[in-house]
Amino acid sequence: SHGFRRLLHVRYELAGEPAAGVRLDLYDMGGELGAFGIYSDLRPAGVEPRAWGAEGYRSGSVAAAWKGALFVHAEADDERPASSAMLDRLVEWACARAPGGTAPPRILSALPAEGLVPRSERVVAADLLGLEFLPGGVLATYRIEGREGRLFFSDLGSEAAAVAALVSLRAHQAGRGPITREVTEVGAGGFGFADPVLGTGVAIRAGRFVAGAHGGLPPEAQERLVGSLVERLRLRSAGP
Repeated sequence: SHGFRRLLHVRYELAGEPAAGVRLDLYDMGGELGAFGIYSDLRPAGVEPRAWGAEGYRSGSVAAAWKGALFVHAEADDERPASSAMLDRLVEWACARAPGGTAPPRILSALPAEGLVPRSERVVAADLLGLEFLPGGVLATYRIEGREGRLFFSDLGSEAAAVAALVSLRAHQAGRGPITREVTEVGAGGFGFADPVLGTGVAIRAGRFVAGAHGGLPPEAQERLVGSLVERLRLRSAGP
């Protein structure tokens, strides 16, 4: 769903120790958004970044990274020092030879900086928030004054499709809990909601985008973040 095209699978072994090896998988994802998407989907929370390609990490016996259209995933048979060293070398080696740039996907620039939890950004390939009428999009975690929530947006491709998706989202949320308020200060057709799983939230439309926030942030912080996101999405829509 992230655009997978092909895979190269290789196994490396320590000299004289066939039971100690590393499985290296190189995924051609067709573009940087797909490579970042699958990388961010699998990246554990709180891992320290490694300077492999655009970004990488190691967690126990697993290491991964992405660069350009390439997603690199490797796993060692065990966590002995020699295996871990080989694991790191292989991922670093693959990323150094991969074509493509190391800048984050441009779509992430729409996210406001205030309160953004580093490396919490995710690109979802389909069914954003688990909803089939939202065709995928971006999620990110925000922490403000000790409280945490999530910001999201989805590109529906046209204003008409975004209007229909927001109507479907309102109906969905009305079936799960109360619509708490109408939101007129940012975006269009906005509303607040309360959800037994997502918490309190707000959703709006901005041109061809549906955007919103949910979780533990207070309503004023949610609307401030969504307002900033809307302005950034408008600039993005008007840009080249």
